[in-house]
Amino acid sequence: MKKKLIILAALAALATGMSATDYNSLVFTLTDGTTQSITATGLNITCAEGTLTVTDGTNSLSLPLASLTKMEFSEAEATGISDIRLDDLRPADGITIYDLNGRQMQQGRKLPQGTYIMKTNGTTIKVQVRQ
Repeated sequence: MKKKLIILAALAALATGMSATDYNSLVFTLTDGTTQSITATGLNITCAEGTLTVTDGTNSLSLPLASLTKMEFSEAEATGISDIRLDDLRPADGITIYDLNGRQMQQGRKLPQGTYIMKTNGTTIKVQVRQ
């Protein structure tokens, strides 16, 4: 309930004249730790039946309110990355993992806490390992 009140307060602040013109994107942090973002220009935000829907005129995000932990404006550009499922990846897919310095990590070893770049089947994603 508290989470819904915070999100509704943020939406009310947006509706009462708060301007996003100084920011490039609106970033949503989900309960699983992932983030999704959308361009901050021309936003239309609606909330109905437990779902927050955000549209920037070109792209649209629909997120369950129960999965949101944070919503904030950012100066970073929106990445356009959404809904990548690690469950769909199989070891036979030839997964290669790199640290943020570009060094390839050894296969079969537990990764220390941190952020990594994972490549498989022509797809590159950023993953975060938490301990």
